[in-house]
Amino acid sequence: MSIIHVNQIKEYIKRLFDGIIDLSDVDQANHDLKENFFLTRSLTAYAIHYLAQVNAEVAGKAITDGHDDNGIDAIYYDERNKTLYIVQSKWIHNGNSEPSNGDVKKFLTGVKHLFNLRFENFNEKVNRMRDKITTAMFDAQTKFEIILVYTGINFSDHSKRDIDDFLNEVNDASEVCTVTILNQTRLHESLRVGITGDPINLTIGLKEWGRKSEPQEAYYGQVNGYEIATWWNSYNKRLFSKNLRELIGETDINKEIKNTIENEPEKFWYFNNGITIVSKNIRKAMVGGGDNAFGYFDCEDISIVNGAQTVGTIGKFGSNEETMDHLKNVHVLLRIISLDNSEDEFGKNITKNNNKQNKIENRDFVSLDPQQYRIQTELAIDGITYFIMRSETTTSEENAFDLVESTTALACASKSVSLVVQLKREIGRLWESIEKEPYTQLFNPGTSGLYVWRCVQIQRIIDKRLQFIGKV
Repeated sequence: MSIIHVNQIKEYIKRLFDGIIDLSDVDQANHDLKENFFLTRSLTAYAIHYLAQVNAEVAGKAITDGHDDNGIDAIYYDERNKTLYIVQSKWIHNGNSEPSNGDVKKFLTGVKHLFNLRFENFNEKVNRMRDKITTAMFDAQTKFEIILVYTGINFSDHSKRDIDDFLNEVNDASEVCTVTILNQTRLHESLRVGITGDPINLTIGLKEWGRKSEPQEAYYGQVNGYEIATWWNSYNKRLFSKNLRELIGETDINKEIKNTIENEPEKFWYFNNGITIVSKNIRKAMVGGGDNAFGYFDCEDISIVNGAQTVGTIGKFGSNEETMDHLKNVHVLLRIISLDNSEDEFGKNITKNNNKQNKIENRDFVSLDPQQYRIQTELAIDGITYFIMRSETTTSEENAFDLVESTTALACASKSVSLVVQLKREIGRLWESIEKEPYTQLFNPGTSGLYVWRCVQIQRIIDKRLQFIGKV
């Protein structure tokens, strides 16, 4: 699948940096060579754009690629965060190779020359940034982020050792320098972040909180309904990115939740099952000290894995100043579970087991399959929306479809009579287990997003024709 990912990265950065990347120094090059310069420099700029969180125009101006660049393709100084970014990039067309060890050695040597302010070894592009670079070098608070970005997957052991030796040398006194490697896998995932939004970080206030330290760190307590509504207003359904389903709408359960909020807010804690959040990392703030009457917790990269209906209903209720004020009387049981240093499957198992008590359909567990998110990402990069989870906003439009439509189209295209019979009899059986057939006959590492979309489009054409024939 490497070439598919490379092509999607290519189309994304072409759209992002079209008309921004300076190619005046390679005007006389032939078309293929000029395009290669554009792709390499755009990839370099993307690394700055993504990691330093600056716009495309600013990132494009950081390019230093050219004759006598000493292996350094971009330099950007973030004055606010006091971080100097130094980038080398390699555009690998087939997506299967890696930067040569010679190129990596040249880059690291160039970085050392830069650290020693040997500007005579660099081209005009680098020297135009001389004042900012010098300022960064003489500021004791400056951190240095060395970035290797490339569209391949592998990275040689020789290059890894050279990087380790480099870091040991420059961080001898204190850790001021880090190395970030953005390979094809991380690049493709970063596009997904660009589409779905950055990770959500929350500071959560818990009343009468407690802590569980083993075998995995977790905190629990009561969170105010007003605070939950502010989460919803800021992030909406992105809060449920790792849940089995999103907010489903005006179900009987959601009506009961709303009724309790309106008429018996002080009893909400007793009537509601509460909310479970997973977080990449949790740190208790110093405010409040060790007293467990109330505490603030800084939570990194969170997702609500159970309680989506509670959060969504509270969020929708708090639509104005008056209703938001009413939510101050609502308190909800909350657990926050840290995934720091956990087993790979721990987060997934939390989601699965916390939803067993609810009315969960087979299709809801499909949202745990990484293949579905790969397909969703591939399609999203091309501007096509694929709804995996059940949701009140699921639509079937010109450039949007859902799991039911993808499953139907793939089954009909499979040439398997048994799959089509099962589809007609009970589609839910096709989602019964994401780890075995019949599900894996339809969704597996060989199922590309483009193939799924083509099958859906063909299925739609056939359906329209059948409808027309039925009317004749």
